[in-house]
Amino acid sequence: MQPDLMERVRSPEISPLELWDLRVNGAVLWEWSEEPEYPAVLRQALEMLWAGEGTTRSHGPVPALIAGFEAVFLTGGGAGAEELREELAGLSFAVVFGERPVFGGERGGFDLLRTRGLSGWVADLGQTQFKLVAPARRWTFPRDWTRLPPAGLMPFAETAAQCRRLREFIALKLQMAMAEISQRPHSVVFALPAEVADDGTPGGSSYAGMGGDRMLLPDALQLSGLADVPLFVLHDVELAALSARLDERLARFRKVLVLTLGFSIGAALIHRDVGTMRRPH
Repeated sequence: MQPDLMERVRSPEISPLELWDLRVNGAVLWEWSEEPEYPAVLRQALEMLWAGEGTTRSHGPVPALIAGFEAVFLTGGGAGAEELREELAGLSFAVVFGERPVFGGERGGFDLLRTRGLSGWVADLGQTQFKLVAPARRWTFPRDWTRLPPAGLMPFAETAAQCRRLREFIALKLQMAMAEISQRPHSVVFALPAEVADDGTPGGSSYAGMGGDRMLLPDALQLSGLADVPLFVLHDVELAALSARLDERLARFRKVLVLTLGFSIGAALIHRDVGTMRRPH
């Protein structure tokens, strides 16, 4: 695939945030995610952010634009816990849970294609599984932790091999999906679990070698036989925010905090102009 078929897409109404390392009760938010206290800690974190307070370990004080959000939208594989729903009741702002947490970016991805007059598939490379959606079919492919172990466990000398294996993993799953339904996508929206530069280059993640590897997705699509299809790439939390922006339950809110709860915690802020807001049906 030629890199010029890859477009980094952004929405002026969506600002990605780094909140996974928000300091809460002597630890960072992500470190609480496997603890029984997590629902209560998340509630405390949300109240802190709504009040315009809080500090992250990596970026210092949280951005001022977060304060006073009117609603929070929770999606991702970790957003389905009943304990969260119970703990987050009765807050000063609305709390909305995604209807399909694992496929939280599906609706936003298809709408992105629709606005360009295109059809295609939506792909989301999570840090624990690869999610793929065609118009009439969904797949989840668990990460192969044997071939793709966490980046922190890999010596630098193995980076090139890990980059190759990640390309092969993505390509194989695309090929399996195409073979199953005897169709190929005309275009692909692809979300990555990392910051994405303006030229489509991903930042670091738990996949060794992903950071700085601009040809990751073009090469993977080339291997899968999709070298000729347009590719639209963005951060996974931005894709989730595109879906949240379409949710009728949030239509009346100008400022919405979006959190994706999974292997890590992604965050973005939707800040809509009044003129772009839709009336709820």
